[in-house]
Amino acid sequence: MIKLSSPEWFESAPCRGNDRTFFSSKPSQRKSAVKVCAGCTASAKCLDFAVTNKITIGVWGGKTGPELDRLVNS
Repeated sequence: MIKLSSPEWFESAPCRGNDRTFFSSKPSQRKSAVKVCAGCTASAKCLDFAVTNKITIGVWGGKTGPELDRLVNS
């Protein structure tokens, strides 16, 4: 198992504490998560964090799991 530390930008990100929305299997909740990302100033850093660490589950930087998988594995 890989243990990652929370990056500094995550401390004030609007997604913090909303794991159920950002890791939901429900399309409506994933769409809500993507909308939160659209207004987040750390979205680009978040996406970079996910791609760099090969995270393909959940919504990161406005991208869903399948989108992240394509980025990570391209």
